[in-house]
Amino acid sequence: MYYSSKQSGRAHNHLFGLKVKRYFFKKLRKNTVEAPILRPGALFPDVLKKEIQNIGVGKIVELIRIGYDGKIDDIPIIVQILGIYDETFTGKIINVEREIIEQTSGNQVYARRGGGIIEFRFDDGDVKDVILSKDIDEMNESRNIGGLQDVISTLDIDDRILVAYFDRVHKGMVNVEGRLGFKFAGSKKFQIIIDKINGIELDKTMEKQFDIEADIVFNVSIV
Repeated sequence: MYYSSKQSGRAHNHLFGLKVKRYFFKKLRKNTVEAPILRPGALFPDVLKKEIQNIGVGKIVELIRIGYDGKIDDIPIIVQILGIYDETFTGKIINVEREIIEQTSGNQVYARRGGGIIEFRFDDGDVKDVILSKDIDEMNESRNIGGLQDVISTLDIDDRILVAYFDRVHKGMVNVEGRLGFKFAGSKKFQIIIDKINGIELDKTMEKQFDIEADIVFNVSIV
């Protein structure tokens, strides 16, 4: 079929226009930044990033996360911040129960929160809150030693108890559960025969002695 020069020019311009449009929309799609999908109640990426930056590297925080079903996780993830970057931060997961059990028994154990070093993206959209762990001085000031002493004085040997304390070595809060082994006169020192750590049942019981003045014990209660 024969085309005049005018028709050829129009056809050429039409094809060129289509190419320009395709290139424009392709480039537009490429440059478009998709908004992060946040779970209900989660922190916006820029807010989370600012909080992590303000806390700083080396500090220990509790990350309160939101699950796929929209429910808040029962147990926060305890993280020591190792690095902060443009879109991510890295943290070492602190599994106090795992570290205590492995150190005491020599056996490797499974802990429900995993472990190791993890990279978190600010735009993951699943962090509800970031709580900076208190330092030891703040923790000591918040304790009620007199109240603890009163509770211990009411306990009998073999009572099943739960003790909440801060572990200085592993830098984390611990809940141990078991039987009262003994207590000293004055009720400031006692022993617990532990069969659960942070809700994890042990294969073998462990014995631990507490001094409520020297150790950072927050709570002693009958289970």
